[in-house]
Amino acid sequence: MLETSIIIRTKNEEQWIRINLEKLFCQTYKNFEIIVIDSGSTDRTLEIVRKFSVKIFEIPFEKFSYPYALNFGIEKSSALKYIVIISAHSLPISDTWLQDGLNNFKNHQNIMGVYGYVKALPGSSIWDKLFLDWTGFFRRVITLNKLKSHLVESGRMGVMGFTNAIILKDLWNRRKFNEAYGMRGEDGEWADYWFSKGYKAIRDANFTVRHSHNLSLYG
Repeated sequence: MLETSIIIRTKNEEQWIRINLEKLFCQTYKNFEIIVIDSGSTDRTLEIVRKFSVKIFEIPFEKFSYPYALNFGIEKSSALKYIVIISAHSLPISDTWLQDGLNNFKNHQNIMGVYGYVKALPGSSIWDKLFLDWTGFFRRVITLNKLKSHLVESGRMGVMGFTNAIILKDLWNRRKFNEAYGMRGEDGEWADYWFSKGYKAIRDANFTVRHSHNLSLYG
C-alpha cells in the first residue's frame, strides 16, 4: 500500500531541485512517491528531475496558481493516507525528516497536519538569514519551543505553511485548497477551515527545512 505522496511545484528550480530530490530519496522512510508539477520551466529543471524516479506533470504557466498546482498534483497521487508538500528550494534537515514528521500522526489525535520551522539555505542573503534564522530563533525562545514539537490550536501567520507540511489526504478529499487564493494564502485558509472544525496542527522542529525567499532589504 502506497502511504504517502510528496508534491513539489517547480518553475526554473535548477539551483536546488537536484539536492532536494537527493535528500528526499535518502530518507529512512521509503513508502512514498514524488510528484513534480512544473509550470513552464525554461532552465534545466526538467532535465534534472527526469534523472530521478518521479512522476512529472506539466501545466501551462498561464494556468498556474499555488492552490491549482497543488490540487492538480494531489489529484494525480496514489497515496492513501498522507500528502507531503515541500518547496522545490527547500532542503530537509535530516534523513529522518519525513519519518519524524509522520510520527506525529501516531502520537497525537485529531490533527489536520504537521509543519516545521524554516531556516535559511547556505548562501542565502543576509535578509533571508535575518528573517528566517534570527527572528525564528527568538520566536522559539520566547515560546519555549526551541527544540520540540508543540500543538497549535488556532491560525496565525505561517501556520501550516506549505513550504514544508504534511496533511491528511482524507481531509483534502473532503475540502480541496481554495483556488481563489491564487497568489498564496491557500495554506492558511485551508488550515483555518479545519481549525474551525476542531482540528489541530503540530509544529515539529524535527520537520524543519532550509529554504530561501531571496529577500532584499525591501522584501
